[in-house]
Amino acid sequence: MKAAILESSERLVIKEVNHHECGTGDILIKVKSCGICRTDMKSFLKGQRDLKLPRILGHEISGIIEELGSEVVGYQKGDRVQISPGITCGECNFCRSGFDNLCDHLKIMGFNYDGGFAEYVLVPAKGVKNGIVNIISNEISFEEAAMAEPLACSINMQELLNLDPGKTVVIFGTGRLGILNAKLAKLNGAAKIIGVEINKQRLLDAQRFEFDYIIDSSKTDVVREIFSLTGGKGADAVIPCCPGYEAMNYGIQLLSKRGKLGFFSGLVAENSKQIDLNLIHYKELTVVGGYGTAIRHSKEALEHIAAKRIHVRDLITKTIGLDDAKKGIQMVKDMTELSVVINYL
Repeated sequence: MKAAILESSERLVIKEVNHHECGTGDILIKVKSCGICRTDMKSFLKGQRDLKLPRILGHEISGIIEELGSEVVGYQKGDRVQISPGITCGECNFCRSGFDNLCDHLKIMGFNYDGGFAEYVLVPAKGVKNGIVNIISNEISFEEAAMAEPLACSINMQELLNLDPGKTVVIFGTGRLGILNAKLAKLNGAAKIIGVEINKQRLLDAQRFEFDYIIDSSKTDVVREIFSLTGGKGADAVIPCCPGYEAMNYGIQLLSKRGKLGFFSGLVAENSKQIDLNLIHYKELTVVGGYGTAIRHSKEALEHIAAKRIHVRDLITKTIGLDDAKKGIQMVKDMTELSVVINYL
């Protein structure tokens, strides 16, 4: 099979390799679509804490079942599927409680196991047993199914925030994840959704989506503007969908008393600066971390897409072939597209 293999930092090689043999409990999937995200870009440029090289990247995967192990039940060859990328133990307290994204022994497709930047991907038996292979309806395209993973991450974040309808939500960053969070917040009944962005193209793109207000942070005092838009109260919730410390700092300042901050995007360590954490104390703020996605969130994301409650096709602005995987990573870095998806003919 053809695969894009990350051999070392910034060295992504397209080559023919043998696909993994399908064991008795495994499923071999012929990949049809695989999204490229900022974590793939980070892995390409500088590595990632779970990444073991050499590795086939890609964890936003959809495709068709090509081969089944003899002990696999509940699936058949030809099923259209999406993969929730976290391979869990299924036995620890977090797994048993439905928070398997926090599994004590979590392994991830595209980091600990080979991922979807290849014509075939093998889902190991433990992942199959714990339900990471999700059958998708014919109403969902493979490209849309690949978008289920970032939507599922957004579902996890907003579930943790547990906001009542009618609230004001501020989202820093109007790229793909910012837009998905806006779509989800609207579905969940948010009364006012405010996007904050500095990139000129993304400011333009955001006008097509579910934001009620869009603030250009290069031209406006963000905190003052949001207090003005909320009648002096501040936001009920802030979700930074970007890695800059400024979003976290602004977020704490512009939250209302007893507001909630969703720590959705990790901070870039070298850019981290002092954040006024005392405001958490004085305003009785709640800070909630949201990491990845549990298996149940992927299933919920697919249900939203199939029922057309959340549209994701309008976020897919570029499809490429596997040979252009490196170019796709560069597009993500340059932020020239909202979503880049590798398609396999």
